[in-house]
Amino acid sequence: MSEVTEQTRKVFNAAWYVLLFFLGFLIFFLFTFPYGVLKEAIVSEISQATGFTVRVKEMGPSFLVGMDASGVRISTADGSAQMELKSIDASVSLLNLFIGQAKVNVELVSRNNGTLDTSVSWSIWQLLLDKNYVPKHISLEAKDFELGGIVNVALHHAAKTANDMIKDLLVQLIFQGNLSGQSEIKLAIDDPLQSTGDVELKIDKASLDLANPTLVVAKQNFKRAIVKASLKGGRLQIDNKSGFETQEIKTDVRGVVSLKNPFQNSILDITIPLKLEGTLKDNFGFILSVVGGNEGQLTYKISGSFARPAFEGSG
Repeated sequence: MSEVTEQTRKVFNAAWYVLLFFLGFLIFFLFTFPYGVLKEAIVSEISQATGFTVRVKEMGPSFLVGMDASGVRISTADGSAQMELKSIDASVSLLNLFIGQAKVNVELVSRNNGTLDTSVSWSIWQLLLDKNYVPKHISLEAKDFELGGIVNVALHHAAKTANDMIKDLLVQLIFQGNLSGQSEIKLAIDDPLQSTGDVELKIDKASLDLANPTLVVAKQNFKRAIVKASLKGGRLQIDNKSGFETQEIKTDVRGVVSLKNPFQNSILDITIPLKLEGTLKDNFGFILSVVGGNEGQLTYKISGSFARPAFEGSG
């Protein structure tokens, strides 16, 4: 019995020393890695791939396996729109690797200390064997996260390829608002009917303004800006309360997305009725008429599949 106990103690000690070595090596690696060089390489790659100007004040390690960037600024090439973040923290979960999952966690902190936490995970076998990159689990939780900068940069980016009729309009829009809420989606890749989840997100203190002194347009303050949906039995049902409403804009979002295998064959059946009133109707109602609407109203329908969506507008 004493021999067995002694052997067990020796095995335990050996395992402890190996673990201590790897932990020490990991800590040494994290704190001596040339993050300055890595920062410049990442910034350069993102800038070249997106066309945005990216600046990062500092970059360092995030416990255990990850990186933390602070003082992040992303702007359009001409500097006409920009977004700023206090920090971005991205990490990989080591515990999930031991159970055959690859899980990535990302936390964004906006200038007002609002937070946006996201988590995405895949099965390792799904990635290596099936080459299927659709995540099996997606979660998001936001608390007073500033959306203005992100939306404004996205509008300026979209203007590059937009129709000439709305190109100038997109770069003149100024959006403000804070995102709050949460969502959790569990996707059953092999059997979409087993997929479940809920989405409930809202934008508080939201407004939309137009930076054009030649047009008399009222600043739009949102009374309602919410997206709610429920995923059950492979069907993502959008709640009737979903939509956006100001004093001169009213748009609802309703419909259903039926999940299929493969995921890109999922069927879209979404309707978005839009109505303009007051100064917006007077200045931009004609745009809705050009794309199929009538008298400041447009019903936009999205159908087809994720791979080949179809868009149609009607009055």
